Amino acid sequence: LSSFRSIRPVPVGNMAMFTLVMATTAAAEPSGKMVALPNAGNITMPSINLGTCCGSDPTVGLAPWLAAGGVGIDTAFDYSDQLAIGKILQEPASPPRNSLFITTKVPAGFGNATDCYDPANLAQIAYNYVVEDVRELGVKFVDLALVHHPCGPGARAPSKDPDGVASNNALWKGMQMALKAGLTRAIGVSNYKMSDLQTLDMSQATPAVNQCRMGISSHDDETIAYSQSKGIAYESYDALKACPTSDKDVLSIATAHNVSVYQICLRWVLERGCIIAAGTGADPSTAGAYAKENLDIYGFALTSDELKTLNGKQQAL
Repeated sequence: LSSFRSIRPVPVGNMAMFTLVMATTAAAEPSGKMVALPNAGNITMPSINLGTCCGSDPTVGLAPWLAAGGVGIDTAFDYSDQLAIGKILQEPASPPRNSLFITTKVPAGFGNATDCYDPANLAQIAYNYVVEDVRELGVKFVDLALVHHPCGPGARAPSKDPDGVASNNALWKGMQMALKAGLTRAIGVSNYKMSDLQTLDMSQATPAVNQCRMGISSHDDETIAYSQSKGIAYESYDALKACPTSDKDVLSIATAHNVSVYQICLRWVLERGCIIAAGTGADPSTAGAYAKENLDIYGFALTSDELKTLNGKQQAL
């Protein structure tokens, strides 16, 4: 996840949500509360997880999320909130570790001057980041570890190889090292376009997840299709940032189901075979209500005509 939205206004009907969304393969059960990751031995992860970046404060939202029945938590080294999350998870009221699904990330292209630069060092750097993620979270292992952004064009971190291919493959080797060491149950990537995946060496391991921006008004169907063709669960964030909240068709569909437009945008992602990680903001007075609404998207389904209408809202990327 590269960015988070600001808290949205309360819509007509249900309370507002502050969310990130993840898509999975079309083979996954879109309306189920757990989905399988084919490239990770079919381990299952929740179809909705708590996002903890950029305005969604886990010191405010994690406890209410867990109390409302949420079990998935999405974080990253570069969110700088893992120590706080780990502290909350150690509290007596928190659920047992084996009931939770924790996703973390290593910075890579979102990192510092050394995080992409020299391919000779990057496998160990990636491995070391996963070790640190686990330490900060206060757990023995995480359930999913992602490379947060590819090296090369568009990366914040500089790289010796301009296209980033050697760097990305070295990082991927480090993720496999972390997997083999039992530091994580599954590994994947984030913000990888089809061209990035095509140059990634998958001879020893294929990503379980590819987390990218996806919402009704903006989605990369080419990368989604390619990811799914490789059994890679397509994980989407910014579903609400890309939610056309004033669109008359979206409003009409929300009215028909007696839900908020934001719930329609989330449900659309589920209907595309998706998993959601939803933030709950930084206001203690609303975090609990937002958590409950974020978890309450399984009681309705879009019709085929509604889905077709929403699929047609795509804007130019």
